Amino acid sequence: MAGSEHGSFLFDVTDGVIVLHQLTFRIQSWPPTLSMTSWGPLAVFPGVDQPITSPVLRSVTDDVVQSRTIIYTVVSGPKRGQLRVKDASDSADLTSFTQHEVDDGAIIYRPLANATESPWTGITDSIILEVSTAYASTLHDVTLPVNISYANLNADNTHTLITSLPLRIDEGGAALVSRDNIDARPLLRRLALVGVDEIVYIVVEAPQHGRLAVAGGNNATSGYRLSRRDIVGDVMYVHDGSDTTDDYFRLAVELQTTGDEVVAISHVITVNITIQPINDEPFELKTQSPELEVLQVTEFHYY
Repeated sequence: MAGSEHGSFLFDVTDGVIVLHQLTFRIQSWPPTLSMTSWGPLAVFPGVDQPITSPVLRSVTDDVVQSRTIIYTVVSGPKRGQLRVKDASDSADLTSFTQHEVDDGAIIYRPLANATESPWTGITDSIILEVSTAYASTLHDVTLPVNISYANLNADNTHTLITSLPLRIDEGGAALVSRDNIDARPLLRRLALVGVDEIVYIVVEAPQHGRLAVAGGNNATSGYRLSRRDIVGDVMYVHDGSDTTDDYFRLAVELQTTGDEVVAISHVITVNITIQPINDEPFELKTQSPELEVLQVTEFHYY
């Protein structure tokens, strides 16, 4: 079948008595089709390596099983950053990478510009790629747009800018939210370059199995605004005593500058809560000698 979309082979079939000779098995094949399902934009925070992930850059074939190696070749690299392999010691710009590397989060964009002149709208960059895989037509001039902005807080970079460890609590108990659970100091240090001096947290989803009690007797329900000082030391999570082992609440972020400018960030921060059961009865196997009886039928008469 080399070089052809059609092929066949001959075979014989026998049951040990009768033989059917020279039966033909015909084969028709089609070349795979390569297409892009996502190509940006890549949202980058200045000074922070941004992984290029599959929601941002993904190409597929029309195969049922996506097993082909898809290669991205860099035709024109970024002007305001670098394409790098994550944690690689080599400082050279990448010239090619694969979809598997993208899926694994191994490819990063490292910004070299700080965007201080237009911190919220940001500055733009782009990467022009050629996409190929075996037997499929190559995709030319695929452009991955890049935006570098201090408003670009997202799931792929927030762990660098806002650290958050789970809040741990006993069932039915209460615990203060501390800096271990939400620490935005790394973010504020970077935002100081563009005049941001305060962060406001807005509750967008309250806990499902407890409540957020604020100093003064209020409960922080959806829409409640908390200052950075409130969130560390003045907010307490109170568990409702239910048989639950985890909970969470979600906060939106709003930035305030020294010039009274307010910038809303679209990314939402999740604070996880781990609940330790108290006085739960241990499981006990009541049936000491489990046994299953099965009726075996060897004959069946139909009338």
